[in-house]
Amino acid sequence: MAQKKKKREAGSGTIYKRPDGRWIAQYTSGRDPETGKLRRHTIYGKTQQEVAEKLRAATSSIDNGTFQEPNKITIAEYAKEYMQSHVSTLAPFTQRTYEKNLRIHILPALGKKRLTDLTHREVQRFAASLGATGKGLAPKTVHTVLGTLHALLTAAQRDEIIIRNVADKCTLPRVTQSRAKAITSSELSRFLKAIEDDEFYNIFFLDIFSGLRQSEILGLRWDDILWEKNSIVIRQQLQQKHERGSFDYYLTPPKENKQRCIVLAASAIRILRKQHRKQQEQRLLAGELWDNAFDLVFTNGFGRPLNHQTVYKHLKKALQSCDMENYTFHSLRHSFATISIENGDDIKTVQTNLGHFAPAFTLKTYAHVSNQMQQSSAARMEELIASLPVAK
Repeated sequence: MAQKKKKREAGSGTIYKRPDGRWIAQYTSGRDPETGKLRRHTIYGKTQQEVAEKLRAATSSIDNGTFQEPNKITIAEYAKEYMQSHVSTLAPFTQRTYEKNLRIHILPALGKKRLTDLTHREVQRFAASLGATGKGLAPKTVHTVLGTLHALLTAAQRDEIIIRNVADKCTLPRVTQSRAKAITSSELSRFLKAIEDDEFYNIFFLDIFSGLRQSEILGLRWDDILWEKNSIVIRQQLQQKHERGSFDYYLTPPKENKQRCIVLAASAIRILRKQHRKQQEQRLLAGELWDNAFDLVFTNGFGRPLNHQTVYKHLKKALQSCDMENYTFHSLRHSFATISIENGDDIKTVQTNLGHFAPAFTLKTYAHVSNQMQQSSAARMEELIASLPVAK
């Protein structure tokens, strides 16, 4: 009785030579769960040895569970799906960043590549092409671009198109910690003098004595002010859409998605009361044209949100008038932190006020200020020792 032929197992393969002289191997990797048909794959090569080595590698990966099922979808094709299915749920600013990184950097270099064919070496070469020896992008920008590619590949991994993220463990240029530029206590009077006649004086004064981000102070609402506690609560920030045909404003949660409460100096509270009176006058003048839908503390003369660039231009003009043009709006935030530390606030308090995710980050950012305080502390300690009767 003839023996029944055994069913070929997944991973087995055959090698033969084609009439055109090329060698070819065919193997299977199991059955398609939807159709039930065998998944057949073909390998080509110039020599029998070359094809045999490729076949052994493929069948070995099937045996140990690391086989990557070939897929024809390219990075460019998946990027469209990725933007619609994954990125569309993120904040508008993040969406714009991802779209820009894909359009300008990633797709021109890797877009035609199949997702399943992309290798770690290719990603590493792409990363190198962005840096000093290539496009000359800043290290932080290189990290941002690679972060977008890594996120896309992670999504493709979750979608079971690839089995591993080949952007893992890439060697990227080191991002150096730059020293925070801040208006010092000795420069404070000069700065306040420069802004005293500006229409946004209240914004600049409050910001340098509260440490808010620009989007946070422009998104501050009257309900966020706790008058009886001399405090403000940071619950949201003001952002503007930058889409074709749409420049509307919207409120979004603060960075790190964490609310925080800041106790203000009495002078800062007085500025808020002054702003309240100013807005009431603006509302009377605007009449029916008044439209403060978000109930914002700082608005234009008709109650509408203030444009970030407009406020920033006013600040730059004031800074230039007092020879401090190297500072930015973010410098006001750094100034608050620097002045707070110089006047004895502990790092945990400063971290809480600024909304940093950890005290270690605050300490690292303002290490130069901490060093100055240590020197002052040592000097005070020496004065104490010198005053003691036992000191020699």
